[in-house]
Amino acid sequence: MTREKIINLIGYSLLLGCFLVSLFRVLGRESDDASDGRHVIRFAHWQLEAGMREALDQLARDYEALHPEVRVEQIAIPERTYAQWVRTQLVGGTAPDIIQLGKGTDDEVMARFFAPISQWVERPNPYNEGGPLASVPWRATFLDDMQGSWAYRTNLLEYYGVPMSMFTIRVFYNRDLWRRLLGDTPPPETFDDFLALCHRVHERSAELGQPVLPVAGSKDNGPMLAYRLFASQTQRLIQELDLEHTLRPENTDIGQAFLHGAWSVDSSAYSAGLAITRDVALQMHPGFVQLGRDDAAFYFLQKRALMITSGSWDSPSFRAMADFELGVFPVPAPSREHPIYGANVLGPASESETGTGLTFGIVRSAANHARLIDFLHFITSQKGNATFSRISDWLPAAVGVVPAEQVRPFLPITDGFVAGFDPTLGSLGAGTSLAVQRNLDLLVGPAGSVAAFRDRMRDELAPAVREDLERYAHNTLLNLQRQDVIIAALSASSPPSLDDSPDKFSEMIEAQNRAESRRAWIVNRLATDPGISPSR
Repeated sequence: MTREKIINLIGYSLLLGCFLVSLFRVLGRESDDASDGRHVIRFAHWQLEAGMREALDQLARDYEALHPEVRVEQIAIPERTYAQWVRTQLVGGTAPDIIQLGKGTDDEVMARFFAPISQWVERPNPYNEGGPLASVPWRATFLDDMQGSWAYRTNLLEYYGVPMSMFTIRVFYNRDLWRRLLGDTPPPETFDDFLALCHRVHERSAELGQPVLPVAGSKDNGPMLAYRLFASQTQRLIQELDLEHTLRPENTDIGQAFLHGAWSVDSSAYSAGLAITRDVALQMHPGFVQLGRDDAAFYFLQKRALMITSGSWDSPSFRAMADFELGVFPVPAPSREHPIYGANVLGPASESETGTGLTFGIVRSAANHARLIDFLHFITSQKGNATFSRISDWLPAAVGVVPAEQVRPFLPITDGFVAGFDPTLGSLGAGTSLAVQRNLDLLVGPAGSVAAFRDRMRDELAPAVREDLERYAHNTLLNLQRQDVIIAALSASSPPSLDDSPDKFSEMIEAQNRAESRRAWIVNRLATDPGISPSR
C-alpha cells in the first residue's frame, strides 16, 4: 500500500470516528432525556469569561428548584467557532432551545429560525410579583426598554431576545506596576495627562531595565481606545450631518454625506481623528493590529504592559488571572480647550445610549415555547438578574439591581455629549470596516503617517462606502418585501390589528414607510453621486 493510500485511509478513519462519536452523543442525549423523565431546556452562549458559566449555572439550578419537572443544560461554545456552530445547528435542526444572539444571526436568520416574543413583552414578568416591578411590562423592566439591537429587530418590527447585561469600555491598569513606575501619580483625567503618563512609562521602564509597554494592544483592544479618541474629533462634524435633527444621524447618513462631499478624508475632523489615533497607537506594541485579543491580555497579565483597554466583560477574568491589584478609569478624551484637538470637540462623550446585551432568543422549532418564556422570565427578573450580576461581576440589565462595588466603575457615564463616528463610519458595513482595517498599518505602524493612510483612503474609502450603501439598500428591499406580505395579510382583517398589540399594525405601517423612504433617499443619492470633492 502506498504512502498516499495510507494517509487517505487514516483520514477516512478519523472522519468515520468523528461521525460515530457525534452519533453516539446525540443518541445518548436522547436516551438521557427519555430516562430522566423531565422536560429539558438547553441554552447556548459563547461567554467563557470567568464567573459567567457559574452565574448561569446557578440560575439554572435555582429554576430547577422551583420546577423539579425541568432540567436545564448550559452549552458554552468558544467564540471563534460560535457563528459557524449556530448556523450549522439551525440548518441541521439540532439547535438547542435558547441561543445567545449576535454571532451567526442576522435579520434573515432571525425571521427564519427564531420565534418572535412580542406578544409577551408588554405583559408583566410573573417572577417580579411582590416587588416594585410587579405590574411593569416585561419590556420596561430593562434599563434600555429592551431596545438593544438583538432584543428588538427594527427591520422585522419584532422583539426576538431578552438581555441580561450591559457593557462599557474602560482602561484597566496594574496598580502594583503603576506604583513602581509612577509612584502616587493619579489616573489621568485628560488626554494630555494620559499621553504624558505613557511617555513617563517609556522613560521609567528604560531606567529600571524592565521593558514595559504603556498600553497592551491588539486588533481588538487597540481600536477600543483609539477609535473612541477618533470619535472625539468628529463630535462637531456629526451634528452638521444630522439632517433629521435626531442628535445622532444614522451611519448611512454619514456614508452618503461622504459620497456627496459634505466631508472628506481631508476634513479637519477626519484628519485630527487620524492624528490622535496615531498618537495613542504609538504607545502600543509595534504591529499590534496583527495580534489577537488573547495576545494583548497576555502582555498585560504578564506585567509587560501597564494598561489595557477592554470591556466590562473582561473585568472578572482579569481579576481571576492577575496576581496584582487592578485599577480602572474611563478613556480620557481631549477637552474643548486642548490646543491641538479641542477645536472639533463638544465635550465628554455620554454613555447614556449604552444598550443591553447578552441577549437570548428562542429557536422557532423548539418545543413548549411557554416553558421557555417562563425560564427567560425567571433569569431576567429583578431577583434573577441580581443573582447573575453578583456571581458574574457583570453589569445588570434589569431596573433596580444594584451592582457590586467592583462593578460600579463600569456603570455608564450619563453626563456629556453625543459621541462622533469612528474611522469605520460607525461600522457602516463590511466593506468600509475592511478598507480601514487592512490599511491601518499605514497609520499606526512605526513608519506610518496620517498622510500615508489618508492618501490610501482617498482611493479606497469611497468605493467601500458605496458598496455598503448598496448592500444596505438591497437588504432593506428584502425586508420591505417580507413585511409587505405580512401587512397585506393583516389588512384583510377587520379591524387590521394584532391581538397582543392593537397599535402594532399602525406601527408596522409607519416603520415600513420610513424604511422605504430612507431606502429611496439612499438609492437616489447613489444614483446622483458626484464623486468626492474636498470639503471642510
